Amino acid sequence: MLRINTIRGVIHSLFVMPGATNSQIARLNGCSRQSVRRLISKLASCHLEHPAAVQSTNTEITQLLYPSLQSKVGTKREPDYTDIYKESLKKHGKTITVQYLEYQAINPDTAYCKTQYFYLVRKFLKKSHLAMRQQHVAGEVTFIDYAGTKICYEKDGEKIWLKVFVACLGASKKLFAFATAGERTIDWLNGMTRMFGYYGGVSEVISIDNATALVAIPGLLPALVKNIALFGTHYGCIIDSCRVGMPQDKALVELGVKFAKQRILIPMNTNMTFHSIEEVNEHLANEVEKLNNLPFQKINTTRNKLFDEIEKPVLKPLPATRFEAICEFKTLKVPPTYHLLIGQHEYSVPYTLAQEVVEVLVTQSHVKVEFDNKLVAEHQRNDDIGGCTTLTEHMPAQHQAEALKTQDEYLDWAGNIGENAVLYVQVQYSKTTNPKSRAIGKQCQSLVNLCAKSGSVIFNRACDYALRHQIKPAEMPLVISAIDDLEPSEIPTPLLAHRNIRGKESFGGHYEH
Repeated sequence: MLRINTIRGVIHSLFVMPGATNSQIARLNGCSRQSVRRLISKLASCHLEHPAAVQSTNTEITQLLYPSLQSKVGTKREPDYTDIYKESLKKHGKTITVQYLEYQAINPDTAYCKTQYFYLVRKFLKKSHLAMRQQHVAGEVTFIDYAGTKICYEKDGEKIWLKVFVACLGASKKLFAFATAGERTIDWLNGMTRMFGYYGGVSEVISIDNATALVAIPGLLPALVKNIALFGTHYGCIIDSCRVGMPQDKALVELGVKFAKQRILIPMNTNMTFHSIEEVNEHLANEVEKLNNLPFQKINTTRNKLFDEIEKPVLKPLPATRFEAICEFKTLKVPPTYHLLIGQHEYSVPYTLAQEVVEVLVTQSHVKVEFDNKLVAEHQRNDDIGGCTTLTEHMPAQHQAEALKTQDEYLDWAGNIGENAVLYVQVQYSKTTNPKSRAIGKQCQSLVNLCAKSGSVIFNRACDYALRHQIKPAEMPLVISAIDDLEPSEIPTPLLAHRNIRGKESFGGHYEH
């Protein structure tokens, strides 16, 4: 049987050179003149001419010229391709060998031999497992993953093992690698933050796998871990996960991991010794840059050149501030004191939110409070045990007025009255170490009230007398009332004794009981 291309060539030669000999046609089509003679005979018997041959498929021509080849009926039983395909989709499905043994056990006489069975099954699976060609637009997606191969450094004679975060841009295939202590959420966030810093911009999408540090509930639209969702919001990009158990969804980064493993990680573990994580990451950065400058196998360019030409100009700009990971997330009900206990320190929220439920986000440097999806309070983090951070604008008017009763406020007031008033207020606060003492504040408030009634001049004179004679604030009304009629030197000093107080003589010397 001649090849189909030779058959078509002979048919075409007969059409364009009707007077040519068999030898001439054979030389033109690379076959023997006997083959040409036999083919001409077959074409005449089945009435196949050039116009009909042009419109016929290769299979139709073959069946028409060689019907005996198609009439053969095989005696062997075909494998059950449906079951084979289902098993191939399972994570722990049956091997081809096990399937062949089951196939042969049904009837050995009608079963193919092992070699032919394997050939048929593998051919079928290759045609069944198709992959859709993905075309990634420049600046659209960044794929991320962790390499399975660890690297280490030595510290005090002990090996410290590290995991390697790897990223790959979709269009330019530019790689990035960074070593972290593990694969916790904070490690992923650290890797992604440095990744965007290295690329100098932000892609529209970050494609992740379904690691528990990233995804709380997998699915078509996954429920992301809180920190990961906040990272996407901060950088203005979509966090998208691949299908569960389908690593081919992020095939580019899988290939990037393989490339980095073979070219960088294995040589690092085999031939090099490091003494800190900083040394490891410095070496990783240098080696990855070398990979990005290597030309592609089938394209006459490099990852870096392709990145500079098509991807870097379309990446979104980096945000003004770096992302801060949430160390703690809480949902709390605001007490009547409108202060929330976070750790061992209290932070204020607007008093109007008392008895409302709010969300608290604790970062490494700040405490943020959200209500109805709006930021309502933000404080610098404070680790003073038992302390309290209060913003004046969070307090109602009466509380703000009460909060003003402090040492500094009363000293400012006394400064407008006179020097004696300042000294007298200082004497009161010398009795406490708390500049916001409520008890002292009440005494000073009584002085403010007295001053308002008597006037600054009289009050200042009264303070002078009180300082010289150690008069308490509770006795200042008596001093002020006496100043109107007497000179300060004539004002009687309050006696400690009283004529209505009896001594021990009144009890005849027996007062033990």
